Amino acid sequence: MNTAAVSTAGPVSVWLSSEEEPGQTSWFGGPQEIAYRLSRQRDLLWTEPKSGEMATITITPEHTGQTILGLGTSLEETTVHNLARLSPERRREILTRLADASEGIGLNLFRITLGSADFTAEPFYSYDDMPEGGTDFEFEHFSIQKDIDLSIVDTVKLLLSINPEALLFASPWSPPGWMKTSGSLIRGSLKEGKRYTAALARYYRLALQAYREAGIPIFAMTLQNEPLLETGYPSCHMTPERQKELAIALRRELDEHGIDTRIWIFDHNFSDAWDYTLPILNDGAGYASAEGIALHDYEGEPEVMSALRAAYPDKPLYLTERSLWGTRGADRMAQYFRFGASSYNAWVTMLDSDIAPHQWTDIPGPTLFIRDAAGSDRYWVTPEYYLLGQYSRFIRRGAVRIASGGGMNSVNPVVFRNPDGGYVALVVNCTDRDQDFRLLCEGRQFTASLPAGTVGTYCWVAVLD
Repeated sequence: MNTAAVSTAGPVSVWLSSEEEPGQTSWFGGPQEIAYRLSRQRDLLWTEPKSGEMATITITPEHTGQTILGLGTSLEETTVHNLARLSPERRREILTRLADASEGIGLNLFRITLGSADFTAEPFYSYDDMPEGGTDFEFEHFSIQKDIDLSIVDTVKLLLSINPEALLFASPWSPPGWMKTSGSLIRGSLKEGKRYTAALARYYRLALQAYREAGIPIFAMTLQNEPLLETGYPSCHMTPERQKELAIALRRELDEHGIDTRIWIFDHNFSDAWDYTLPILNDGAGYASAEGIALHDYEGEPEVMSALRAAYPDKPLYLTERSLWGTRGADRMAQYFRFGASSYNAWVTMLDSDIAPHQWTDIPGPTLFIRDAAGSDRYWVTPEYYLLGQYSRFIRRGAVRIASGGGMNSVNPVVFRNPDGGYVALVVNCTDRDQDFRLLCEGRQFTASLPAGTVGTYCWVAVLD
């Protein structure tokens, strides 16, 4: 088998983005200067390896890891609410900056919610709400009309018109209240019995069908956002045994109706990932029903992904929720990929300058875009947009991660090879001073100086032996 070798004649193109007040609420007060914003730098050239004291990054192209599905963010109701309060021109401009690969940062994987999440301006709703004590096992009252009325459907369709290659995955925060022990979207669990499991599977299938009929195919869905959480917004506790039963029922339901949406299990924190997924994937029918494992990063460490990948090598790992700030956040994202994630999604794309609207239980950090709440047709961009773009603008769907080492404690790398053979090396400098480094690959090197608090993306073309 041929291995890719570095083209000694080709240059290395370089882009930089820097942090500024990472994660601080000061960003809600208005735009600030950012030193580097996906700023193109002078090309670098390959040389023979040379001596000199500096951090060294090593790349071994023959050692490959997981395949990348995509990178993106969410189009939950809070974001759509803020977009809808801007002019059509501004709305299209923002979606273009998100999803277009040449005019924006090329995000290609977006999360939507099935019914209400905690980030919404609206009273909580599902697609089949009933009066207290009522049931609707025949789903005579089922409708996604609320999503249409709130401009969610039109916003997603506009996004897909800008980037037809974008994929969507959906996550429910709660089944309809009449299916739950709490009788409400808030707290509780799915009522016992296969009748309720079958009803929820049918409910999900109807939602996927309704979106497809509206012109929006759903590539994948998770079965329950954060199934180990019960709290004061839409939520539902779901044991792994119950989720296995639901995964099997939903896969059967989808197959019977010709729907190829993939099922991603879990959708919660690293800390509980191992114990939750084993009862599902160690069962033959459960294993066959689940295409992948969805993960959040609010508790635990990403190393668990290495164990999951070793135990279930045919089940991709997806980082479905975690917003990150600054170079520490960019480094955390690099860790996700180094430990085996096939995707990354930020959570919440646009709040306004009043840090609204939302019904979460804490104060959110700054989002990629912030709308001016004063009522003008104005928004501004935070550094996180550009830092995410250091990844998403260059890593193509179908890229594979390439083994890389060295550079730790001063510059932290993660490296990919795109389907066209091009290489993308992300290097993160979390320190407060400039860092010099060399990158070694197949007998050649380039050297660079990465400014303090900055992420660099280094791209080059490879040729085949």
